[in-house]
Amino acid sequence: MSNNSFNINETTRRYAKALILSVNPSDKKLVNSNFTEFISLYKKTDLLKVFFQSPLIGPKKRIEILEKILLEMNFCLTFSNFLNTLAKNSKLFLIEKIYYEYIKLLDFNDGITEVTVTTTKALNKKQEEMIKTKIGKHLNSKIKLKKIIDTEIIGGIIITIDSIMIDNSIRQKLSDFNFNERPN
Repeated sequence: MSNNSFNINETTRRYAKALILSVNPSDKKLVNSNFTEFISLYKKTDLLKVFFQSPLIGPKKRIEILEKILLEMNFCLTFSNFLNTLAKNSKLFLIEKIYYEYIKLLDFNDGITEVTVTTTKALNKKQEEMIKTKIGKHLNSKIKLKKIIDTEIIGGIIITIDSIMIDNSIRQKLSDFNFNERPN
């Protein structure tokens, strides 16, 4: 990982932690809702992305425009102050990464582990519950499934937990099979 990537990851982690620490427990749900709503707007609005990421817009102009957006959106004071802090520190371009880090930290604090499951077709509810139960017991944690459908794995399943991957796909089994060692 490059030094710049490390710095960006560390910066996003620090801002996400700061937001978590600044939120009163009674406001947690409202701040989460505000942040999710804001990220949804950010993803849908190309002009907003350009505004946040452009180095040509100065901090004063950025803060001025952000104030107008915040008035329209009617966000709670804690979240509005958080966005203003990002604007003052020229970190608005990191907003999406900060959001994902914030969600990961909330999950961690709530004892939830995200597990990515890749299959060729959608899992039914029974399969999902079985995976959650078995992995949850093994990790002694609540499980949040992130489901990915990828027909390129041909069949089977790939389970990813943090940096650990269990690849039980047919594609992997075929690539492991050495055709030169087959008996004649």
